[in-house]
Amino acid sequence: MKLFVSTSRWWPVLLVALVACQKQVGNPNNGTPNSAVQLSYSDSVFYLRSTAAANLINPTTRPTAPGYFMAIPKGLSIDSATGRINLAASETGIRYKVYYVPTGSNRATDSVRLVVSGVDYEDRIYSIEATPSVADTAFPIYNANPNLRPPCNEDDDDDDDGCMFDETDLNADGNDDIAGVIQDKLLVNKGLGTIDLEASFNAGLFGSLSPANGTERTFTMYYRLNDASLRALNKIDIRVIFYERRADIPLSLLNELNRRRTSRVLGREIITPGVTGTAQRRVELRTLVDLIRTERAREKRPPMIILTRNL
Repeated sequence: MKLFVSTSRWWPVLLVALVACQKQVGNPNNGTPNSAVQLSYSDSVFYLRSTAAANLINPTTRPTAPGYFMAIPKGLSIDSATGRINLAASETGIRYKVYYVPTGSNRATDSVRLVVSGVDYEDRIYSIEATPSVADTAFPIYNANPNLRPPCNEDDDDDDDGCMFDETDLNADGNDDIAGVIQDKLLVNKGLGTIDLEASFNAGLFGSLSPANGTERTFTMYYRLNDASLRALNKIDIRVIFYERRADIPLSLLNELNRRRTSRVLGREIITPGVTGTAQRRVELRTLVDLIRTERAREKRPPMIILTRNL
């Protein structure tokens, strides 16, 4: 005798199993990541190079669904259709986050962090009458790591193979092409990249020892680093603003300073135990595209150095 069981009894069970399976592999509608769909680049730190072709970085892998690329903060030159990054046209010394957004969606499905190598300076208020001298010295930040200094020695500027801050020979032909920021009273240590703000002020950075509140200048400093960039010519704009006292700084400027310090990195990530490489990254919380656009529009550069005579 054959045993026959109607399949209709098992449809509810099968349906529940299918739904559970979808959740495990990452249903695009339930907010969990799809492990088979990843965005990746060949490295997490990219160095500016002297040739145009070497400065074009394409994604190693990308989600298969039609979509486009976005990045925060402002400053990364990225092709929204292909994800190709042009290092030469990007602001260097910044950590970026690149998102992939499916066509027609208001949420990013994947993201990756990367650094465009170079130096930055902290957005900060300095008192030129403070002691010790370190209190009025701006130190370069290397590769977006506040605890990392450029791989340079103080006497590097005397070595053609070392670091050179305030580079004036832009085409490396042995002749100066520009005057440089030191000539303009922004006193930079050529070997280390530190800026002596008190000495700069006293040398006439603002043209007067009694500048009006809100007086500001923006400097473009060229430099070369003794790292994987192979001393490719790099540059950074530096904004310096003066106020007599901290209490004279407008609230709007203080808010901007605070925003830069607490700028959000949208989208949380988790680490999968026992998994290495690009598979280690999983997007846990998808981020709304309008929030990404808000962050993308906000300036990270130039670094904002505010000088006060007194605290």
